[in-house]
Amino acid sequence: MLMQNEHPRTEIDCANHETGNSAELEYKKLAKSLVEAFGNNHMTEARRLASEIILDMPPAGLECSEQDGFLESYLEGEDLDDEHRDAVVGIVEDYRVIRDAFANYASELKHTDSRTASLLQLGDADPIPDDVWAKEIAIPPPKLDDLIGTFSTKGKGPQGVGLETAISTKGKGPQGVGLETAMIAGAITLARLATTPYHNAEAYKEAVFAKNFLAPICSIIGADALESALNDEVDAIAGRNIGDNMSGTELSRDIDSLMDEADRVVALHFGRKNSSDSERFDFAISNVKGIISKLVGKAQLKSPIGISSPHSMFFQVGSVHTEAGNDLKLRARGKGRGSYLRKLLKNLGYYKTRAEKNDEHKDVHPIDLYGLTMIADSNEQLAKEYAAAVVNALKSDEIIPYPSPGREKEVFIIKGSKEFQDTIREAVLAEIPDVDMELFSFKTKKGGFTDAKITGLYETGDGRVGFAPFEMQFSTPDARLTARIGGRAAHFLFKLINTYGEEIADLDDEYLAAIKDIWSRKQDYFNNRDESSTEVCLTDQSRRRVEDFWRRIAKRRQHARDLGGTALQ
Repeated sequence: MLMQNEHPRTEIDCANHETGNSAELEYKKLAKSLVEAFGNNHMTEARRLASEIILDMPPAGLECSEQDGFLESYLEGEDLDDEHRDAVVGIVEDYRVIRDAFANYASELKHTDSRTASLLQLGDADPIPDDVWAKEIAIPPPKLDDLIGTFSTKGKGPQGVGLETAISTKGKGPQGVGLETAMIAGAITLARLATTPYHNAEAYKEAVFAKNFLAPICSIIGADALESALNDEVDAIAGRNIGDNMSGTELSRDIDSLMDEADRVVALHFGRKNSSDSERFDFAISNVKGIISKLVGKAQLKSPIGISSPHSMFFQVGSVHTEAGNDLKLRARGKGRGSYLRKLLKNLGYYKTRAEKNDEHKDVHPIDLYGLTMIADSNEQLAKEYAAAVVNALKSDEIIPYPSPGREKEVFIIKGSKEFQDTIREAVLAEIPDVDMELFSFKTKKGGFTDAKITGLYETGDGRVGFAPFEMQFSTPDARLTARIGGRAAHFLFKLINTYGEEIADLDDEYLAAIKDIWSRKQDYFNNRDESSTEVCLTDQSRRRVEDFWRRIAKRRQHARDLGGTALQ
């Protein structure tokens, strides 16, 4: 997406505004559809209008005057009150901040000798060497200070309030970009990834933007569906490029067949790629309800994502009434084709040896094609419900406990305090005294962290596909909050550490406070459905950018009047 241009914003934005060709029209159509899908119940007219403006915005000039003029003229044609108008301006200005942050990231890399630096300076249509994607870490680690500083409202600086020491983005203080803008940027980037030729530099740049700026924020605030969709599309791009890199080799043919297999499996369970058929998830919903009914209780489900848009992400939320009479919250997701392919490659040992052949007797297919999370009120309730599910799994005729690749026999994975482990062990032994304890893995975790999983296969009763591989996790609100924002235990940090190493997550308390600030603000966006309030939940930093915009417009208007007066004279 970057072009050879001195001004970072121009570099980043210019590719989004090519007109008059079918590819661009396809991209914009898909982007609008994905914004609606992932915004779902949280879309408002201001957010919808802002996304349309972002898609149509011309490339910025050196002083952004062309973009300012475009935004002003666009708003003049809309019947908006001042609050809704300012909400639109705030979202658009926040989007500029995100793109500027990424442009600055790319610009700073110019001063390094890293390969990424050279790749980000290529023209959009230039090819990316295929071997770039053949690495397990094809994309450099994010700069967490820039990432956090872009979205947090916490800190001290020209645009910040609060903490003693600044969480700074290039000395400007925290930028406080709104979470609605993060969602819109994520959906637009997803569309760009899906429609850009996978071997072009533009695809790589968009992938870096998605992985370094958007996916981590989605992880923090719980936008799991959008995070998964972004990661999945990047993984799919990587897979296609890996196949090209190994063209003509036996491994290339293997990868091609693996991609076909990933497409086949995902399509069987979650519908054809990019289908908008409203019934494409019916089979998956039936499997989710079936798994839960055999292990826990009766489930009520709904989709947090609009299903009329052509996307392949299966996500469901809801509740389950257990056999013990408890009501648990639940979340369910399906594995995407890109993620499925990446898991296959890792399980085959591709990233370790490039040519290692898997033991033909070893199963390499991911067990978590269906990922299910049961959320209990407390660790005590969790332990009892998990133990009951274990007993049901061992007694059920339609559930086959089955280990994930890399494990020998363990299908019941329990992590937590010694007391937590003992509660589960005793409850299971009370029901099944002769249970095979080699099926269990117990690991002590401190700090109140708990995690309990079941992996297995569900007999679907469908002649097309007999089994649905699943991983069911039991958690609590406190544990999930810890996973989102709890320091080094935070889910997004855990994933970053696993990918890039320990040095990525050397964060002090101030950064952790900024992360908590980002998470807490999700209540403004995700939980409040009242139109009047959702439209005006701009951060203080966003409001300052709105004020700056109108000051620039007033200055432009005054300049135009001055020129008119001079002409008359």
